[in-house]
Amino acid sequence: MERELTLIVGVALIAVAFVFAPSSHHYMMMGPYYLAVIPLIFTIAGIALILFSAFRIFEAKRSEEKSEVEEKCEDDKMGVVEKLLEGDELEVFKIIRKNEGVTQDSLHFRTGFSPSKVSMIVKKLEEKNLIYRERFGKTYRIYLSDWLKKNV
Repeated sequence: MERELTLIVGVALIAVAFVFAPSSHHYMMMGPYYLAVIPLIFTIAGIALILFSAFRIFEAKRSEEKSEVEEKCEDDKMGVVEKLLEGDELEVFKIIRKNEGVTQDSLHFRTGFSPSKVSMIVKKLEEKNLIYRERFGKTYRIYLSDWLKKNV
């Protein structure tokens, strides 16, 4: 809205300059000299506002397109990761993705898997560089790998 308003003000300034421009010749001969400069100032200000708002509109459209492409890439990367995982690994990975920092004990309760099975799955995911673990008391907190965080 702000960009469009700036554009409208720029066009209005140029219109005002054209309204005053024909009468400025009169003032050049009979009146003060600065009255001939007013339409020029309005025209320059109008052109500057139009260029500024056009640049901002262009940048906004470009950033929207860029964010759409980034979202698509992120979805594609996570889709590939999820296609590479099967069954129990995929189930555990989805839980970790939704609840980053989840503890390994919590995974045991959320999935219903035995603690040893959860440990084995987490170790496989860690070997595939999809997650990393940090010691948290007698258990671990599990996070997505940094390269995945940048893309998710």
